Parts: sequence; C-alpha cells; structure tokens
Amino acid sequence: MKRVLIPKNVPTTFIHSLPEAATAALAANFLVQDGHSVIVLVEENIPKAEEWGEDVASFVENLKPGIDIEFHLFDSAPPGTHPDAFEKTCDRLAVLSSLIHGNETDEKIILIATTPDALVSACPKYSRQKESELILQTGQSFNFDNLCNSLVHDFDYSSEILCEEPGQFAVRGGLIDVYPVNGTEPVRIDFFGNEIEEIRVFDPTSQRGVTKTNTVTIASAKSNQESELEGEFFHYLSMPVTWIFREPEQLVTRFPLVFHTATKDALKQASFANALERKSAKIDNFLGTSEIHAGAGIFDNTEPVELPVKILDQIKSENPIIDIGSARFESEKKYRTSYLFDLLSKQDDGHEIIIAAGAESEKKRIHEIIEEESSLERLNPRYLPIGLKESFIVAPKDKNHHFSLLIHNDGKGLIIATAREILGRERSRRPMRSKKAIVRKKEVDQALDFSELVEGDYLVHHQHGICQFIQLGEIDEGTQKEEAVTLEFADGLLLHVPLQESHLLSRYIGLQKARPKLAKLGGKAWAKTKQAAEMAALDLAADLLRLQATRDTQSGHSFPPDEQWQKEFEDSFPFTETVDQLKAIIQVKEDMEKEQPMDRLVCGDVGFGKTEVALRAAFKAVMDGKQVAFIAPTTILCQQHLNLFRDRMSDYPIAIEMLSRFRTAGQQKKIIKATSAGSVDILIGTHRMFSDDVLFKDLGLLVIDEEQRFGVQHKESIKKMRANVDVLTLSATPIPRTLYFAMVGARALSTIETAPVNRRPIRTVVNQNAPEIITQAVQTETRRGGQIFYLHNRVKTIYSVGRKLEAQFPKLRIGIGHGQMSESELEQVMTDFVAHRFDILVCTTIIESGLDIPNCNTIIIEGADKFGLSQLYQLRGRVGRFDRQAYAYLLLNRHLTVSDQARKRLAAIRQINNFGAGFRIALRDLELRGAGNLLGSEQSGHVAGIGFELYCRLLRESVSRLKGEELALRPSAIVRIDFLTAGEPTKEESDKDNILMGSYFPDSYASEPRLRIDSYRKLAHFQDEKDVNDYLDELKDRFGEPPVEVIALTEETKIRCLAEEAGFDLVEVRKNELFCRLIKRGKDKTKLYHRKAGQIPKLSAKDPLLKLNEIIRVIKLIIHGNKN
Repeated sequence: MKRVLIPKNVPTTFIHSLPEAATAALAANFLVQDGHSVIVLVEENIPKAEEWGEDVASFVENLKPGIDIEFHLFDSAPPGTHPDAFEKTCDRLAVLSSLIHGNETDEKIILIATTPDALVSACPKYSRQKESELILQTGQSFNFDNLCNSLVHDFDYSSEILCEEPGQFAVRGGLIDVYPVNGTEPVRIDFFGNEIEEIRVFDPTSQRGVTKTNTVTIASAKSNQESELEGEFFHYLSMPVTWIFREPEQLVTRFPLVFHTATKDALKQASFANALERKSAKIDNFLGTSEIHAGAGIFDNTEPVELPVKILDQIKSENPIIDIGSARFESEKKYRTSYLFDLLSKQDDGHEIIIAAGAESEKKRIHEIIEEESSLERLNPRYLPIGLKESFIVAPKDKNHHFSLLIHNDGKGLIIATAREILGRERSRRPMRSKKAIVRKKEVDQALDFSELVEGDYLVHHQHGICQFIQLGEIDEGTQKEEAVTLEFADGLLLHVPLQESHLLSRYIGLQKARPKLAKLGGKAWAKTKQAAEMAALDLAADLLRLQATRDTQSGHSFPPDEQWQKEFEDSFPFTETVDQLKAIIQVKEDMEKEQPMDRLVCGDVGFGKTEVALRAAFKAVMDGKQVAFIAPTTILCQQHLNLFRDRMSDYPIAIEMLSRFRTAGQQKKIIKATSAGSVDILIGTHRMFSDDVLFKDLGLLVIDEEQRFGVQHKESIKKMRANVDVLTLSATPIPRTLYFAMVGARALSTIETAPVNRRPIRTVVNQNAPEIITQAVQTETRRGGQIFYLHNRVKTIYSVGRKLEAQFPKLRIGIGHGQMSESELEQVMTDFVAHRFDILVCTTIIESGLDIPNCNTIIIEGADKFGLSQLYQLRGRVGRFDRQAYAYLLLNRHLTVSDQARKRLAAIRQINNFGAGFRIALRDLELRGAGNLLGSEQSGHVAGIGFELYCRLLRESVSRLKGEELALRPSAIVRIDFLTAGEPTKEESDKDNILMGSYFPDSYASEPRLRIDSYRKLAHFQDEKDVNDYLDELKDRFGEPPVEVIALTEETKIRCLAEEAGFDLVEVRKNELFCRLIKRGKDKTKLYHRKAGQIPKLSAKDPLLKLNEIIRVIKLIIHGNKN
C-alpha cells in the first residue's frame, strides 16, 4: 500500500499552526480568489463539516453578496436498516443532481461539506443517474398521463392523498403535486391539456402555493445497488474543484483506506487517488490546514507555510455560585469593557477589528457598551452577522493575501472577535440555512381523522347518540351512488351518514375504558341525555365563570408597559422567535399589564421555547421591583434554569438564586433570609419553596414549570402562594383537568405549535429488546460524535445493565445516574455527561424533566410498555431539541406480553411524530385512560352519557354564550334550497321552470374521500363569510379552478353564515320564494318570517348560481337594515 499524495505540478497550499477558529475565514477567502464553482470541504465527521461549511458560506455571502452559494452536506451511503436511510439517500441525490447540472450555470458556487469515507462511498453510476432525471419547464409539452405513470413505474414515487414528503406525488384534476427526492421543497405542476402552464413551489403544511418557478428537476427514487460503485462520486466532478482539508494528517490516520492505494491493480479499491485521475484534476486547487506542525498527510509534497495567526487569548473568570446583589452584574460589566479596551489597544497597534455577532441585538448591545464608555469612542469595529464560537488575530504584515477579503488596508492586521466572548454568552445566534421543507401540523383542533378510524371505534352522532364506526364507502341511492359513513346503533340498525354531514360526528371518550351503551335510533333517550348534559354544562360554565369573575374582581398588580431595558433583553435572545412564541409573549405581557391577576397556561411541545416566554415575563416583573418565584419539579432542572437565567440576565443587576438539594443548609438559610429581605429578585426552586420558612418580601409573579409533575399536596401549596399574584404555568403535556379548563375558555391558554427553524421530528422505532437493535442505535449516534440516553428504570439492576453495555461497547465511556444518588454524585454525573466525558448515560426517569443536552440525540427506553403516554412523550422529548435528527428506540421485553392499552399507547407515540403534538398526546391519553372524575362527581354521569368531546363542545359553547361573545350568541341556521341537490341531479328531477344544480365536492375535483370530508367539516364550522372566501382561494390554489358544484356549496355556506348573523334559524327557498324565519317568535309562539312590504321576497333569476347570489344580496341588505 502506498500513500496518496497530491502531485507536485498541481496548485497546493498547506498552512500549519493555524487555529481552527480561522479556517472558515481562510477557506472563504481562498474559494473566492480561486474562482472554481465546486468547493469540497473535508472534515473527520459530518457535524464538524456542517458547522464549518455553514461558517464558510456565511463569510462568502456577507463579504461577496453577488455570489450565489448552494450549500450541501454529503454523508456516507446509509445501511438499509438505518431509520433515516431514505432521507439520507435523498440528501445524497440532491448533491449528485446539483453536480450533474452545475456546469449549466456560472452564477452559483456549489459548496459541499463531507468526510473522507463519504467521498469513496457507493454512488449511482453517473451516466445512469443523468439519464434517470427529468427536467420540466413552463410552456413545455408533456403528456399528463405519461408523467403520472412515469413517476410511479420509472421513478418509484408513491401516489398519496397529499404530497408532504420527498418521493411522493398527488394528482388532482389538471394538477400534479410532486416532492422531488433531490429537492428541498415540493412543487405544484399546473397543466392545461398536455402543456405545463405553471410551476409553483408550495408549503407542505398548508398545501398553499408560495412562489412561482420556471423549471424543476425530478430525480428517480429507485435504488439499484448493483449499479452503484465505490468512488463513483468523483465522476460527477466534471469541472475543476477546490479541495479544502482540515487536519489532513489526522484524516490519513483515521481513514487509511481512503488515502492509501494498492500497488497491484488487482487489489486496487476506490480511494482519493480516483479524484486525482480525473481529466479536470490538473486544474484542481488544494488547501490544507493544521493546528500543529505534525505531518501534512496528502500534502507531503507541498512546502508548508505558517501564517501569523493566533487565538485571541481572553480568559473569562468564573463568578462564585452564591453572589447576592449586584456584584455579579458589576463583574460582568467590568469584564466586557476590559475586553473592548483590549480590542482598542490592538486597533492602535494596526489591527482592523471585526466583531462576529450572529444577532442584530448582540451588535446593538456591543455598540451601546462602546457608546456608554467615553474612552472607547475611538474603537471602530465592523460587524459581520455570523455566530462564530472563537476569536482569532492576524498580525500586521505587508501582504496578508490569505485574508484579503477581510482586511481593507494593506499592511494592517486583523482581529475577528466574537459577540459570544465579548458578552460572555453560552452561544451566539447562528444563521439558519434552509433544509428540506417538512410538514408542521397543528394538532390542537383535534378534528376527527377518518383515516385513523377502524371498525368498531365508538363515535357520537350529535343528533342520534353513541354509535360504532363500520366503514367509509359508497352506497346505492336509487339510480345514484353516494359516499357515506356507515354507523351501527343499538339493535344492529345501520345509519348511512352522507359526507356532507360528517361534521356531526365526534370521537367518544368516556370515563373509563368500559364499553358505552349504543343509542337507539329514533328513541327519545338520547335527546333527554343530551338536554340534561346541556343544562349541566351550562351550570358548570356559570360556576367556572363565577370563579373566574371572582378572580377578575380581585385587584392584583398592574405592571407598566415595556421599558428600554426590556427591549434590549429580548433582543439578546440568540434564536429567531417563532410566530406562536411571539403571540404567547404578547398575551402574557398583556395579562401582566391588567389590573386582574394573570392565570395563563402556556402549552408547547418540548423544546419549543416556553422557557423564553417565562424569562421575559420574569424580567418584566423584576423591572417593576417585584420578586419572581420559579418552581420546577426536579433539582437538575432547577440547576439548568438557574444557569440559563443567569446567562441571559448577566447584563443586568438582577440577583438570581436557587433553593434545592444542591444547596447546603447554610446556603439555604442565607438565600431564604435574602429573599425575605427582598435582596433576591428571582428565586428558582423545587417543592422546597413550599416550606413555611420561605417568605417573599414582594412576590409579583409565580412561574410553574412542567406542571404535570406536581402532586395534589403541592398544588394546594401553590394555591396558597398564588392569591393576587400573576401565575404563569408551562407544560408540554398538560394534565387533563388543566387542559380541559383551558380548552373550554375558562382559563387563558397560549399554545406554541410552530417548531423552531431547522428542528426535525424525532424518528421513533418500537421494537423487541435485542442486542443488534441496541448496537445499530449506538453506532448510528456515536459515528456522528453524539451521545445516548439509555433508560433503565430500576435502580436495583441499573449497574448490571451498565456492565452489560460496557462489555458490548468496550471503546465507549458509560456513566450511570439515578435518583437515589446523593445530590453531589448526581450533579457530577450530569455535569460529566454534558461535558461529553461519557458517551452513554444509563439512567432512570430522572432525565424526564427538561434536561437540555444538545449533543445527546438518541434515547433508548427499556420496557417502554410500562410507561404512560405523556411520560413516554416527555422522555422522548429529551432528545431532538436542536437541529440534528434525533432517534427514540422504545424497546419491549421479549418474554412478556404487552397489554392492549400499552400497545395502543406505543402505536400512538409512534404515529404522533410531528411537532407540537403535546396537546394531541394529552387528548389521546385521555381517550385511552378515560376522562375519569375530571369534572367533579356531579358531571361524571353526563360525560359518560354523551362522551367527553361533545360535552367539552357544549361546555365551550355555554362559556362563550355566558361571556356574551357575539358569534356564540348567534342561532344555528338551517338552509334548505329546492334547486340544489347533494349529488349530481338527474334529468328527470330538472325541468324548465326549476333548473337543478349539485352542491357538493365531485370526485373529479377532490378524488380522496378524506379530502372531501375535511372540506365538508371545515365549511360546516365556518361562521363568517370572509372565512368562506379565504377557503375558496385555498381550494383554487390546491385543487385548481373549482367546478360549479363547489361554487354552489361555498355560496350555500355563505348563506348559512349570513343567516346566522341576521338572526334567522331557517332559510328556505320554495318555488322562487325566499322564506327567512326569525329566531324570535310571535306572541303565541308563532313563527315569524322576514317580509318585504308585507310580502315574502321572490327570486327573479333563473340560473341557480345567480339565484344564490340574489339570496346573499337580500340577506346582506337585511343585516345592513338591522344595523341602522
């Protein structure tokens, strides 16, 4: 075997003793000067390569805005058993497709970050891959049916109801939605006959079009391993390439087979030598960097160069843990100004100063510190919006051409300082690079999903009572076929419910998992049961509102509007807020500014930013001189919150302390004394805070984190604390009672359902416990440099499990943590795990509450069937809190049978994989366990009688009515129009005087029953004409121009909405006469109809659509008349 070396006649540069912090700036400078359109960055693992690539791309985009950078990650081919095999293959295909078409445009640079083993991993043959791609453009003629067939047979795409993931397509009328496996977003191809009229990129969540594009490239999803060759990647590099290696000597040691080649041809394997044998390799360019001068790897033929670059040495002194008062603030301030003075002296020595600040707020804060200190006014830094980790310094010299992009004046030196180090932050905001568009569903609306129903599921028909679902299918209705939901009632009677009436169905959730009694069709019992439940719901609603009103009449503290410091504090958030997060923050602040005490529940998925909402509320309270109590269920979680609060509030004179087992008795006494004296602004603690000796001088805000973890006794203690105090509750899976009260509107609720940018859903695998599954899970994670939680929930046997894993993975470091350890032991284990001194942490459910470890993205749970659904969800949420793909393996004991309920729980957690599903989990848990005595004993009978969901709906309506909400006070109107039919009208039914028209969703427009049901349910719930118009726009975008039947259906819905607004409970058309019945009755309870000059209004139009428009005009005039 001989080492692969770069030939001497090829342009190469090898720089030794270069800090890693400077490699991104150097690479960006190099690739811009070099001018090649394909750049390959080579690192030892993918996470390092990704971070480096992102920084390089950010430098180029900011320093040369005219250059278009297309950034890709290229990982090794995954094994077929890998949980993300398809997704990773899609990412690889995107890179290959980009390289195939790369030389077609000169404007963009393709930047690929990869590893040595990925370079030589098996890829599809270049010629075959090129042939298997399809390019479609607007204006192009292409047979519509041929494209549909080709996507299935030649490209191996799956035909779905909705196109939501790569490798899927959906056909509706003349539209084809397709998500190319090589693309980052799905596209909607709009055909006119066989001509492509328009191509639109659309959002897979809302299914709405976003932007127009002229062309789309669709790659095949067929995997043919026989036609894949190792080293084939180099054939895709038909253009000259700029290769940049970090630590090449280390790469040769770590990947010997990639950088060595056999001397005999028969033994030769794919290696980096293949890259050097390409035709265009002679004009390739190579750059290598190393932190120390200890070998050059493939650059051994190159004369090494040393640059005058060093790490900017600034060591931040640690503050003591207990430091009450403003001493901590003063030391932080002193540190920052001294750092900036150091930069000023370097500027005087001939250095240009650049500060890398990932967020605008960081730049603003540093600028303010400079302005506040008059001695710093000469400091004149430039700012780059890049979230770098470390600073570095380049000494002045005549020609610093390696950093010429950054240095504006020849002969000057350069310092790139980071906002993270100047401000003493844990992390700086990094720019978000676009990843594949993924579905982010909102789960709170809990609409009945007919695709999830199986035969025998219990439903409630709002008019007829409890029934069982049989099927969704077609029934013969005389000469016509009609789609219907078939339900079974008592005595085996079947009822076929047309799709148009599907909104009358909801799931049945009883008190226990006992089977409910089916209702009798046509019997009076259901009407009585429902009426009694309605009355009980009204009573309960009145009680709830009375309770709420009592609280509202209590005078609390009204906090003033935001001040300048609040705005600055919020600007220092190192991430971009999501829409829902901002909404929750605004709602909390509005509540705090009111006279009445706040009582708000913020429900958001794990890692969706609930703590940030609490941070801002706490800061607002402290700014007004009030104290804040922050209660969390575990000691470890308290410690984490303490670190976060101190880090975020280090700019301000705020005293933050913690009361938990991690404090000695002496320290606790000191903290309690300072709290009662008012010296502590924010006190974070466990249930230790409920003790009688803990007193606050002026408590203004109580924050309760992970509310579902507190028991009844703790809740009573919380009640005592909360009198006249603003209360903010945070929860991912709210306990059903809290969820229920918030759902019905008796308590303020904010939901955070949008995931942070770049967050990915957790891949969940449910399997029997087997060594090979554990091996695969551990290797998948450790290969990318990550860590693993291994959950074994029995302290007795936890050490033997640790020994077993040590034997299975001798090279890995394994730690053990459980609740029976002493505080110091447990804290040490957790600290070591966060510092990556262990690869695997074998632990009990102590990790359940809110522990954030960015590098830990795999969790293996033994005996998963023994956990409740909310607990499984909470445990799974310990991973996947950052932008890496996370995995959860739920393992079952091979020798024990799994109970029916546990099986359903595991199925639910596997299916409910998308973001923001905490709400849905809580509801599904409710369904599996039964609602129990959730509402108090007097309401239980009514819940059992009509089901929890319908009861909630009645209660919600009662609460809205008693609150006097305008929409809730409107009557429910029935619309009967004699010229509209629910299906296609027959010739016999129509005549010259009365032309009939269908009012429904035809199969030809929306072929899947699920889509039609969804549309009918949406239309049935609209209460405003504007909602109907917006939905019509959505239909046009998603399904194409609607046919007259759909127009008629939406017009009919508008008539219902307007009738309810006008105060009619019935609108009926009989032989061109328009009967509008008022909700108000006459003296003898006679029915009153709207009349015009004493006459029932008559319709003059002949065409059905014109008649519908005429009805709408008449009702609008009535509404206008009522208002005046």
